[in-house]
Amino acid sequence: MLHSSIFRLAICFILIVTLGAAAERSAYAYHTSADLAETAMTSQEWDAILQRDAEAEARTESPVLKPASSPVFYKVRSGDTLYRISRSFGIPVQTLLAVNGINDPGSLQAGQQLQIPSEQAGLELPGGQEGIIRQVLTSTLTAYTAGVESTGKKPSHPEYGITYSGSKAEEGRTIAVDPTVIPMGSTVFIDGIGIRKAEDIGSAIRGSRIDLFMDDVKQAREFGVKKNVKVYVLEGKA
Repeated sequence: MLHSSIFRLAICFILIVTLGAAAERSAYAYHTSADLAETAMTSQEWDAILQRDAEAEARTESPVLKPASSPVFYKVRSGDTLYRISRSFGIPVQTLLAVNGINDPGSLQAGQQLQIPSEQAGLELPGGQEGIIRQVLTSTLTAYTAGVESTGKKPSHPEYGITYSGSKAEEGRTIAVDPTVIPMGSTVFIDGIGIRKAEDIGSAIRGSRIDLFMDDVKQAREFGVKKNVKVYVLEGKA
């Protein structure tokens, strides 16, 4: 009787172990299949990403060509150095040397024209016109009008709205300057403003400061004071 009970227990134990192993194999097979399915799906996504990258690269290899910027030149002044010029335009000295084929940095001469890579300097003259720059300044900008608040003159005054150079002040063209820094009649390109002409002076306009003429008093006041603005004095007159 005892042997019979032990035999039955042994049979039950064998069955439990067998069924457990089968269940474990089934579960293992299930998880393995799921992992394979996930791996296959990830590979498909990766292939799609590679395909998109290849298409993007193909588009990059044939870019749409932009019109080349018109050349900009700087006319060397007495006392100029390549280091000073490079700082004025914010470009490396090595770039100036390479673009202009200069082997000896100390060979600069007054009146010599250096080509400035306008894209690197962030400089583009209006209309893409070719320009020769003879002076670069860092200026403070303000604005003025023809009225009493700026000139002390009323509309009835015979010289109301008339500039120091004798022309009638015009918004979008006239600026007041210190003629010892920017000669009368000079054409200047003001960064963020555009082309202007030095036609006027003012008692408060000294050094590199520039006063922009405006028709409207409110607009002139709202313009306020703008500091550290790059100004390029161009060769010739407007």
